[in-house]
Amino acid sequence: MDRYETFATWIFIAFGVLVLAGLMAFSITSNDQPAFLFALGASCTGFFLGFAVVFNQPKLYGLILLATIVLVGCSIAAIIN
Repeated sequence: MDRYETFATWIFIAFGVLVLAGLMAFSITSNDQPAFLFALGASCTGFFLGFAVVFNQPKLYGLILLATIVLVGCSIAAIIN
């Protein structure tokens, strides 16, 4: 694997598995459906971050990263409220 594919793999692991799966698990255990749906959307957009890296699309990467951050923020705000 080259440098971009290795970086994309770590993006898949970091966003999809560690951060967002934990956020979804907390939302399930607290019975908070909106927070779960925001976290699910964030994990889907985080999954597509890797593809933006593999295909070397920095503008698309920035846009998807912004969407992921917004969805994670919405999920955390839904948990707090």
